[in-house]
Amino acid sequence: MTTYLCTSGTSAAKKLPREPRFNADWVNAHGGINDAAKLIYATFEMASMNDETALIKDLSAELHSLARMKVNARDTVVLFSSDTPDGQACAESTKLYLERAYPGIICRVTIISGLQVKDARLFRTEGVLNFTKAVLHEIESYGAANCVLNPTGGFKSLVPYTVLIGMLKGVQAKYIFEQSTALISLPMMPIEFARSRLEPIRPLLERIYSETAISRAALDAVMPFDDRAALEPLFEEIEPGQMSFSPVGFLIWEELERPTALVPFLSRRAFDDLLKIRTVEGCKPIEYLLRVSRSSEQLKNGKHENWNHGLFWLKPGQHTRDRYLASIEHGRLLVWRIVDHDEYDNLLDLNRGSNSVATRLIADRRAQYEPFVRMELYES
Repeated sequence: MTTYLCTSGTSAAKKLPREPRFNADWVNAHGGINDAAKLIYATFEMASMNDETALIKDLSAELHSLARMKVNARDTVVLFSSDTPDGQACAESTKLYLERAYPGIICRVTIISGLQVKDARLFRTEGVLNFTKAVLHEIESYGAANCVLNPTGGFKSLVPYTVLIGMLKGVQAKYIFEQSTALISLPMMPIEFARSRLEPIRPLLERIYSETAISRAALDAVMPFDDRAALEPLFEEIEPGQMSFSPVGFLIWEELERPTALVPFLSRRAFDDLLKIRTVEGCKPIEYLLRVSRSSEQLKNGKHENWNHGLFWLKPGQHTRDRYLASIEHGRLLVWRIVDHDEYDNLLDLNRGSNSVATRLIADRRAQYEPFVRMELYES
């Protein structure tokens, strides 16, 4: 079961006659959002997501991309709609299509206040920020490992923010570029920011979060001069003389407030294990270790068997073959072994008594397992 977080535009209405022009006035003239959505839906109701021609000519960008991602009835789709009647009507028509094409699917339309095209300042100061908050809420609700970001439809200016969310939160981002038929997957590149540069202004960030906005003078009074250029993008003037978080600033603050993510390190043995286990169908060790190192919830859910000396086993899911023997030390997720479930069962049997496997691992770690090297150095 996957949750697709989709920006939503107006391409669902592309089969309507060119005149009168489709816009908010058209929606209002045709009975409002719900009635207009049914009229829009009728223009592509018979088109199939399994038909290559229909995907390009008849169906919306959102449906095209979801078809390429193999959406099914067990999934959830969240459509982030603009704060306009035409955007909402198109999102509702897409929802109608998905619910009838895939009985049982969960589909919701979330309206983003400030997301519109007439007021650029409102779009920048409210629309993008509200979009960022809404996406983060869904990721928190469903878990990063279960979500896919899909910025194919709607405002192209939301794409970089969506990609940044994916990088910070470890969420896949996929989209179809312009008129292409190929699905582009953006890697969940691990990015870090310099927390040490933010700590001196933490009281300022806490005040903005608490009060929504502060004066420009108050901001300038505590902004370190040497770091001003680097920190300025975190803030936005929401009205003359009043500063608040920019969308990037809110993302950084939200991440800063969370416990620092662990950094995965592989032992020499684990690196050899990695080369073997990644050839097993369904095993994606790098992706899994990145997820559990970034999310305390994912780490907690993955713990399968606790050993002594601080060692524990991680299990990705109910029907997975890969197992990970790990420990946590000074902000590092140390991965000692990566094995399939058969070897895992054997190690469990051996881990008994005073001469247990866990005891020997700790005693012999320097000779047999060190050095532990950052996993990112192995990703290529």
